Amino acid sequence: MERSGAPSRQDSEAKCRLFRTASGPLERREPKCCRSPIMIICYPSVEERARLEDFLRLIKPISVGVQALGLLSWGVAWWLADPGYRYVAWHLVLLACCVALCIAGSCATRFLSLFSIVSVWLLCLGFSMLMEKSPDRAVWAISMSVMVSVVSAPLFSRLSLLALASSGAWLIMGRGEWVGTPHGLDAGWTLLMPCGTIMMGLLMNIIFTTLHRESLRLRQELEQLAYKDMLTGMANRRKLLADARQLHEQGQIGDGCFLMIDVDDFKKINDDFGHAAGDLALQRVAAVLREVALDNVCGRLGGEEFGILLKGGGTAHAQSMAERIIGQVRGIRIEGRLVTVSVGISGVGRHRAASELMREADVALYEAKRMGKNRFALHGAA
Repeated sequence: MERSGAPSRQDSEAKCRLFRTASGPLERREPKCCRSPIMIICYPSVEERARLEDFLRLIKPISVGVQALGLLSWGVAWWLADPGYRYVAWHLVLLACCVALCIAGSCATRFLSLFSIVSVWLLCLGFSMLMEKSPDRAVWAISMSVMVSVVSAPLFSRLSLLALASSGAWLIMGRGEWVGTPHGLDAGWTLLMPCGTIMMGLLMNIIFTTLHRESLRLRQELEQLAYKDMLTGMANRRKLLADARQLHEQGQIGDGCFLMIDVDDFKKINDDFGHAAGDLALQRVAAVLREVALDNVCGRLGGEEFGILLKGGGTAHAQSMAERIIGQVRGIRIEGRLVTVSVGISGVGRHRAASELMREADVALYEAKRMGKNRFALHGAA
């Protein structure tokens, strides 16, 4: 039975529109939140997924280390317990094995939060079993509960997970109730202690999360400055060479070629119309290259030079792509002047280093310039 006012299935599907990418072709993108008459499902943004992945990578060794330290502390507490306290040894050994399995699960899987919460609760249960024999149990239980709430604050990516872990710790220490005072008095203050401590842990988690988001944002900005050409929006020389090196190490170049593209008479454009016109010419040429290159590695080498590393297709494919580039760039006019490019093509990769392919493409580019520009040349061709 549909709710009144709920969007129809046709309305939901209508929100999945076609968007044109920067390179030209159409692709289908789902909206961030897809609504149906039954429920609303919201998917995390790309930035939030990146933050969670980064958080998992950074916090995992710390979380596992804290759990291991907790298990070690519990073992020391058992060893230091008053000799008069009698425990059922196999109960404690079984508990220690369960905690160890949770720690191993945290190491081996991506379900870090699940194993971390269970590990925290099992450790709290273990300390509660040790404290059961002590006449000062309430004092130790309060101290341990506060410690768990504070230490766990930076180890969870979401407030709900931290609240669940901390609340469970207090209830386990209190044997199903909030930990009270030794004489059972001051009920109001007794309730204030766990609530205040849990809220303090949540506040610390918000602070850590905010700092982590800011750190991730600044790191992404630095990566853009280091690997992105600000004028054209393409990969810069460093990024292009790094991607080419990675393809070479993975053996993915195969029969691909390297194309070196140079804007003809670029200095005249700058001299006659100014640097703003020259920048515009580079931006328009870069737009053509992004469209033609598709999923191949491309970027700006510097000045008016660009590069494209093809992942396959041989020299026939490289020459076809060079013809497309030359033809599409020829449609660009800056202040009424026609813009053209020359293209140098290396031989096929055959697992050769990118630096060697670039050198061959540079030689072929010089040959294309010598033959009159606005054309391509293949290295080694007659």
